[in-house]
Amino acid sequence: MMFRKITLWGLAALLSLILPAAAVFIWHRSWLALIVFVIWTFAVGAVLGAIERRKHREHCERLLTHSQLSSIRTLSHHRHDWMNELQILYGYLRLNKLDKAVEVVDRIRTRMDHDSKVSQIGIPELATFLLSFRTVCDTMRLDVDIQDGLHLDRLPYSAEELSRAIIGVVNVIRFRASNPLGGENVLGLSLSEAEGRLTIVLNYEGELVASDSVAADLEKCLEGIGRLDQGDEPAENSRQARKMVIHFPLPA
Repeated sequence: MMFRKITLWGLAALLSLILPAAAVFIWHRSWLALIVFVIWTFAVGAVLGAIERRKHREHCERLLTHSQLSSIRTLSHHRHDWMNELQILYGYLRLNKLDKAVEVVDRIRTRMDHDSKVSQIGIPELATFLLSFRTVCDTMRLDVDIQDGLHLDRLPYSAEELSRAIIGVVNVIRFRASNPLGGENVLGLSLSEAEGRLTIVLNYEGELVASDSVAADLEKCLEGIGRLDQGDEPAENSRQARKMVIHFPLPA
């Protein structure tokens, strides 16, 4: 694996060791050849270290650029939504329809409360994923319902494992959601906690591709830290609908 990732300069540096090694082999009684080999080896190590640090720095810069672009897209999307709401509110006020204006204000307040709960969930990676979901997925709407005061980082689980599992189960549905002929694909994601145990409820309504393998893929995402309970699907409904509950028991 290491040789697959090595650069041409790194490979050249390693191959250059053949020269001092051959010198040591030929003049095995000469201390000078051995000293040159040792110094050359340290120099090759320094070159490889510099190359690796440069690759790591470039990788971090790419990740930072991607994160910045994602943040800009998310902010732009939210700005567009807020502008739409403000235009509707302004229109109702101009028409003196105060009851309709109050409804818009209540809707804005609800959305602000929702975004506040998501941002305070305690795991930055997960919060970013949930807040930016609308900017990366156009086949499914994600409705998140978070229990008041829920902070996942205070639960007795690994924040990294929880984040990876929750993002994974959402993506399992996301990548199977197909563009519906009518209506909209909606995934409801509810997170609640009681006595240190986390419960996640998934309610999906819409078109779903390869639905038979959903449960197996969800189990893979849980990686043994959670347990999946499946609900019933109404056979008479042409649009697939299902409810799934994931329990995260206390670590043993």
